[in-house]
Amino acid sequence: MVPKEPKGGRATGTSFKGAFLYYTHDKREEGENVRLSSGRVEWMEYRNLATDDPHLASTIMAATAKSQNDLKRQAGASLAGNKSDKTVYHYSLGWNPSEKDGLTKAEMLRAADESLRALGAEGNQAALIAHNDTAHPHVHVIINRVHPETGKMLDLWNSQKTLSKWAMAYEQERGQVFCDKRVENWNERAKDKTVFAEKDNAYHKHDQAQSLGHANDNDATKIKADQSRKDAELAGFGKKMHSRHSNEWKLYSQRYHAGKEQIKGRHKNGKTPYQQATADVKAQFKPLRSHLGKQQRHETKDFERREKRLMGKLENAIAAVRYAKALGRDDSKGFMSSAFNFIISSKARAASLQKLHAAQWRDINAGQRAEVGAAVKQAKIDQQASLKAHRASLGSDRQVLKDKQAAERADLQRKWGKRKIERNRAFEILRKRESLKKEAKATERPSRGQQRAEFNRAARVGRKRKGRVRKRRVDD
Repeated sequence: MVPKEPKGGRATGTSFKGAFLYYTHDKREEGENVRLSSGRVEWMEYRNLATDDPHLASTIMAATAKSQNDLKRQAGASLAGNKSDKTVYHYSLGWNPSEKDGLTKAEMLRAADESLRALGAEGNQAALIAHNDTAHPHVHVIINRVHPETGKMLDLWNSQKTLSKWAMAYEQERGQVFCDKRVENWNERAKDKTVFAEKDNAYHKHDQAQSLGHANDNDATKIKADQSRKDAELAGFGKKMHSRHSNEWKLYSQRYHAGKEQIKGRHKNGKTPYQQATADVKAQFKPLRSHLGKQQRHETKDFERREKRLMGKLENAIAAVRYAKALGRDDSKGFMSSAFNFIISSKARAASLQKLHAAQWRDINAGQRAEVGAAVKQAKIDQQASLKAHRASLGSDRQVLKDKQAAERADLQRKWGKRKIERNRAFEILRKRESLKKEAKATERPSRGQQRAEFNRAARVGRKRKGRVRKRRVDD
């Protein structure tokens, strides 16, 4: 774990908008003023902010910072105290590349929250932004130094040391220390010694520089370059592997969703399974509806033809009574009273026929709707069965892919373990070589020339001490 503040006094700033614009988007290319793509952003989380939108989050943080005095008044606090227009504070947390495979979002969030507590900023507004553009996993933390309730400014005195001490405890808690020199430095500080760690060296490189400090410069440079090259090669291999894994899952996802869409999607005729089921039922009912329509048109023409004759009107009246009884009307009336009502009213006779025709259409429509419902229900059952079969067919492929990628990640982790051992062994050889040189120099017998020079030097000192002392002559 390496917590790092931007160098050159850039850990603090005045613009939340600028910070969010940079860390929530991809890096600008040369000549670009702004870039709005977000390919390198893996995920974003927020603390003490009632939003998930980065633009709104930056706006809220800026407004909170500008309301510092108002917040202090509301909290009943003094307007005095630490004041600065640099209300934006940023740092990053980086894990060793070998931890990438087993590192989860939950663990990264836990570490970020712990670092906020270490700084005393757990109540401040903060944005946690994880990037995927480097070999080592890392998350950026943007904090509003103005507390949203008290208006107090977050004190950043020795913030880098605070984060360093927390990071040491974090690695010790997880059972694997990647930066041994940091532990040594804090042990020295515990003895009231002043220790300055080298800046901007990630992970093992700081320890390497310390161990090679007194070795032969040419050997040290060569070994450092060789080890850096091997680290870069393995990191590049890991990056390609992770990219390949991501593409493999994308292809698997495409296969799964393509099959799913094919099952749920439209047929060649442009209809979904439900639409097709409905169309099939309507096609089955089409001849019945056509026959009913023709039948009713003939009945209407016959009715109109009979209406032109007296006996025909009587026939239509009798038919109207029959239609009414078939529809469940005029049950209380006798045959003659019903017939008389239809005999004296041509409109009543026509209305009776129209009601019969409407009832016939209601029956056939109800039957069609029932058949459509049954067909759609069966289509849903068939679709669910097809989706289940599709998931089962790809389930074995998914497990094979998971097992293969897990084995490759475990192999990469073993390679990083071997790489660390090899790197430490190379630097240990240089340390031992330097130690042997110091021991040899301490026990080395002086040459004859060195002995003669030492003898002459001692003789000159002796002659000076035994020289004649002249006494001042005093006249009587």
